[in-house]
Amino acid sequence: MKAFLPSAIFLISVVSVFTLVFQILLLLHRNSHTGFNFFNTSESCVKNSNKETYKDYLDKPSVDLTKLPRKWRDDTQIFKNASNQKRFLTIGIPTVKREKDEYILNTVQSIVNCTTEKELAEIYIVVFLADFDAKWKEGISRQLREKFQKIISLGTLHVIQAWESFYPQLDNLTHTFEDPETKKKWRAKQNVDYAFLFLYSEILAQYYIQMEDDIYTIPGYLQAIKDYISKFKEHWVCLEFSELGFIGKLYHSYDINKLAKMVLLFYAQQPCDVTYLNFNTQMLQFKRHISRPTIFEHVGYHSSLPGKVQPLKDRFFQSYPKTLKGDNPPASVYTSMPFEGYFNPDNCYSRENGIFWSTRPGKANDWFTVAFSVPQMVNKIEIDTGMHIYPLDKIHHAKLEASLASQAKGPGKPECSSNKLLGYFDDGNIKVDNVQSITGRHRIHCLSIILTNKQETWVIVREIAVFVVHK
Repeated sequence: MKAFLPSAIFLISVVSVFTLVFQILLLLHRNSHTGFNFFNTSESCVKNSNKETYKDYLDKPSVDLTKLPRKWRDDTQIFKNASNQKRFLTIGIPTVKREKDEYILNTVQSIVNCTTEKELAEIYIVVFLADFDAKWKEGISRQLREKFQKIISLGTLHVIQAWESFYPQLDNLTHTFEDPETKKKWRAKQNVDYAFLFLYSEILAQYYIQMEDDIYTIPGYLQAIKDYISKFKEHWVCLEFSELGFIGKLYHSYDINKLAKMVLLFYAQQPCDVTYLNFNTQMLQFKRHISRPTIFEHVGYHSSLPGKVQPLKDRFFQSYPKTLKGDNPPASVYTSMPFEGYFNPDNCYSRENGIFWSTRPGKANDWFTVAFSVPQMVNKIEIDTGMHIYPLDKIHHAKLEASLASQAKGPGKPECSSNKLLGYFDDGNIKVDNVQSITGRHRIHCLSIILTNKQETWVIVREIAVFVVHK
């Protein structure tokens, strides 16, 4: 018996060592990750039955929930020439298929139009096609490529997608907020969409700002962000450039990995626009920092949740109120200058809030014409251009003419003739009193602003006020 004891101990030791080595090898094997494939424009995500799913991570509390396969970012990119060079700001935009209006193309266009050529080298725009419909993703990615080829080639626009196995359970979720099952599932998936976007974007730039796919912005938004950042000498976690939901929330990129973990932790319990406030508090920011006026506005009406409408507006967005209060009889407004759809020429003539803002510098002989529906007896005209926060975006050199005749040439701008010079702009403005001393008793068919010289800045026409003769 004594002779057998050493042999037994030796055998047990050998088995123990073998078991330990086997467990180490197994752990190493489970922690090693290989790449994965996505559809290439027209194909859906390739299913790989050997690939670990995101649920596998959720089921292992000892494993980092955000640990992903090596080189996973390259595999998420639909356009493979995306740059990874560190920049100032990443703008993250998740989007899914909607039942009615699609807003994503206009949202990207607004950002591009309001960003100068120099500033485009300072930002990334990351569009996350977060829908599982492969045909829809193919169509949207094709439209993005056709419309934004230039910034894709510059590496500024990243268009990405996730594989379906990234997502945890989305059915039979905990009952929260007394919501129906469809809304709980929609909200939970949206949370995971955000987390995926955070994880992809964390290495790209110094700062990250969250957008939705149905917003627009204003020229100078990037400088406004820089200016607001520079005001803070103390610690901050989140700066806000819209008061609405989860729009316009700015973070240091080094914090969004932690934010992703917290969003995933509560993905089934609460919406992200609640989670981010809790996150800010946990990170020792105990009050909100909202820049006013805000620089991003929500324009979508139909939510990505089927059947839901969401006509939200930001109280602090630049609404550009009118101050001159002209009579402004019915008219059509035309211009030779390109513009962003949200800053169209009708805005400055309408008595509702709004402005015209071109998307390039003014050129000599550029024009801006108000064609009255019915010729008018006009007493006074006032036109203001530029704004206090963009004082150089005014009309620098231009004249104002009145046309005493016009002829319709089909749809579009009529042919205005018999022109009378009313005056020249001075410091971006013009005011003409007693118009009839120049035009006599003739009715005016058109009013035209004509630039007499080129300028280096874009053109803002803030308000055109026409005061008619009242009998």
